[in-house]
Amino acid sequence: MPPVASVREQAAKELAGYYAMVENIDQNVGRIVDCLNETGLMDHTHIIFFSDHGDMHGSHGQFRKTTPYQEAVQVPFLISGEKRGAHAAGRNTDYSALRLPDRARPVYPDSAYLQCVVPTHHHDSVNKAWRGIVTCSGYKYVCFENTDWLLFDLNEDPCELVNLAHNDKYLPLRKQLREELQRWIEKTNDTFSLPEL
Repeated sequence: MPPVASVREQAAKELAGYYAMVENIDQNVGRIVDCLNETGLMDHTHIIFFSDHGDMHGSHGQFRKTTPYQEAVQVPFLISGEKRGAHAAGRNTDYSALRLPDRARPVYPDSAYLQCVVPTHHHDSVNKAWRGIVTCSGYKYVCFENTDWLLFDLNEDPCELVNLAHNDKYLPLRKQLREELQRWIEKTNDTFSLPEL
């Protein structure tokens, strides 16, 4: 969070409410767990918790969710208990192909597609449409229409403090990531125009 008084004041106020909601959820999930334990149903129950997005809470001077920064795009996902979690993953998601020889393995995406399709007019956030990708190798590339915006090496810079998008030292990487983003755009029949290199 930047050392800007107005951002820190707003974040402190909003985080107080956010943490109160987290505490409320924690207490109520605890009530459910207590009931499952008391009735002997816990060993036969999976508790799965997830959300649709994060929130900036003043990080990078922004609030809400319409940005591609990690705080907004990462999603919590928890499955209770190691034994139950492993069982649930085994039953509901088939990863057995990962044990196959390379030639028999299915092809998994090397990246995830990120997008804000239309401006949402949230205050204190990005009010432009954008597209981007996060790669399995740890890079994030994001652009506005016809304009590069962000490029981060998440392995070296997980807090996204050093934007490499306009540093020509990284032009080959930017070109590679732009091509990967173009494939996602074509695959999804998107009409977004990427920047020229």
